[in-house]
Amino acid sequence: MNSRSIFDEDRNCWRRSKARRFAWLIDGEEYFAALREAIGCAEREILILGWDIDSRTRLIRNPDHPHYPSPLAETLEALVRDKPDLRVHVLSWDFSVIYMLERELLQARSFGWQDSDRLHFELDGEHPVGASHHQKIVVIDGTLAFSGGIDLTKARWDTRSHAADDSRREDPDGNTYRPFHDVQAIVSGPAAADLRELVNERWLNATGEPLPELDAGKNDAWPDEVRVQGEDVDTAIARTWIQPDRERDIHEVKQLYLDMIESAHRYIYLENQYFTSPEITAALEQRLRDETSPEIAIVMPGETSGWLEQATMDVLRNEAFDRLRQADEHGSLKIISPVFDELGGTTINVHAKIMVVDGHVARIGSANLSQRSMGLDTECDVVVVDGDCAEQLAADLLAEHMGADAGDVADCLGREGLFTAIDRFNDGPRRLERLGTPTSDIEQTLLRPMAQIADLEKPLMRASGLAENDSPDSSEAAMHTPASGWLFIGLIAVVLGLWIYLGMQGTDGEFEPREVLHKLRGIAAHPLAPWIAVPAFVAGSLVVTPVTAMIALCGLLFDPWVAVLTATAGMLASTAVNHWLGARLGNAISARIPDRVTARINEFARTSDMWSLAGLRLIPIAPFTMINLVAGASGVRLMDFLAGSLIGIGPGIVLICLSVDRARAALQGDAVFEPLIIAAIAGAGATIIGLRASRKKSQASRD
Repeated sequence: MNSRSIFDEDRNCWRRSKARRFAWLIDGEEYFAALREAIGCAEREILILGWDIDSRTRLIRNPDHPHYPSPLAETLEALVRDKPDLRVHVLSWDFSVIYMLERELLQARSFGWQDSDRLHFELDGEHPVGASHHQKIVVIDGTLAFSGGIDLTKARWDTRSHAADDSRREDPDGNTYRPFHDVQAIVSGPAAADLRELVNERWLNATGEPLPELDAGKNDAWPDEVRVQGEDVDTAIARTWIQPDRERDIHEVKQLYLDMIESAHRYIYLENQYFTSPEITAALEQRLRDETSPEIAIVMPGETSGWLEQATMDVLRNEAFDRLRQADEHGSLKIISPVFDELGGTTINVHAKIMVVDGHVARIGSANLSQRSMGLDTECDVVVVDGDCAEQLAADLLAEHMGADAGDVADCLGREGLFTAIDRFNDGPRRLERLGTPTSDIEQTLLRPMAQIADLEKPLMRASGLAENDSPDSSEAAMHTPASGWLFIGLIAVVLGLWIYLGMQGTDGEFEPREVLHKLRGIAAHPLAPWIAVPAFVAGSLVVTPVTAMIALCGLLFDPWVAVLTATAGMLASTAVNHWLGARLGNAISARIPDRVTARINEFARTSDMWSLAGLRLIPIAPFTMINLVAGASGVRLMDFLAGSLIGIGPGIVLICLSVDRARAALQGDAVFEPLIIAAIAGAGATIIGLRASRKKSQASRD
């Protein structure tokens, strides 16, 4: 295998070049220290890209170090003060609201650079709905660059020993976190210049302005403490980059993964945070069935970071691993996770994105083996072809996981193969253990739809059928989209699972639907339940859950009039929060939503008359959340919008809640005919018909 045969520009990579020097940095202590030394040598320019960037990140954790503690923003500011020719540009993902509690709020204000002409901080929101900017790159003077999986943010720093009692593993808020493992590449020369060009494209795309021109420098700021692993190494850069306007879809990351898998003869060594991509799974399945299958070792975290990831990404991961194990006809597969006895039940958070093939090709990147990284999020992988470098990288990583000597592992790996190297050194307190896939059939049924939403393979607007080139002509087409459909199915699946579980408790294994409904309604009868349901409405709206599904759930769980009031309060609260977000995000919202949709919403909203605004609810042209966001971004007055929403949706809430309640009564054997409820259902239905007829008549008269 050689670089010319594996790299194919514009198909599986963006740019091929040479790295004058190349190395890797394993775990945060090595990377942060090397970065601190390198930026201290910068003379003209420091460029930083990140999925998340925290101004308070301490680059140095050793109190004896001369630059301790080097918080990121303060360090950059001090360097600019001392160096009159130095400029700093920082670009961070304009993150989703679901990460609001995990991140430094008001990042731009935290960096405090609004009035500086040489310190620039920007948030990048130029991506499709549902996507993120996931690249982690630092470029210094256009001659040295870091790229890989480590963001300059909280909960990333750790040592290679991953000691249980390391008090330095603490975030800026004083919270400790579990051991963290990741890898960053460092390159100099033409490869670094290529990464600068990539950063320039991102900066231009985000701000509309290119970076200032930079004369090519001859000397790089290579840190003295970093051992050079390779010189004049063949290098390529592979990207995922999906533009909101659909003009450029780049899937080099995925294609290069597939090509590397196909090219393998001896072994494939993988480390990754996630494993959910069906295409990568299928490619590995095919190789495992070959009589000449390479040895394949996949190193993953024992568990992902939080309950949401465990309920989504782990479900898809376990499904993929079950497929691989079934395809392993020749004993060529190890799916393993690092274990350290000193940590007890705490697992090491494997966050790296590494692939080594045959000890000849190595990639270090930001891309997970997930659908998101293959086709939605913005990613960057650096790939090198060099037998010495690639084999040494695999050996270095294995040695850390097994507490062995890297030289001994490298010798065994080169002479006897990947599996022999793992088996020979894998008997100490630090080791690689088989990773189980414990997901039950019920969990698969309940959680898989939600997991597929979390791991979208294409932009949400396309997944929902509302991409610019699509043209739904009715409210039904707009509301019953694939993405919304999966959200609805996921909600129903969860409710159904609880129904089955509770219905079989205390019944000798026989399912009793009346019993489970009784239990659920008993829980919902708690005085605090409606107060919990209202913020649940808001949370559901933020992930584009169909509002009709949430209303129906209220009708199932609460008494009829409590259900109506709760659903109405939840709808209005969701509307207000979405409207507020739209108003704050402004053009960023409008830019992500097709012009056709925003134009039609603006047409309704132009007068800010509540009866006109009610038309958005009576004959919806887009999902509930989207209408709220665009209304906020369009400057529609909140009180008028709430009033219009109440007029347009209120009768529907009454109809849905009371109809579901009567279905519930029939299931439980209660009296179905309640005159007041039946009258309210009929009145709500007649009101909806009348309002829609009036709306259509008004629209026809204007036309």
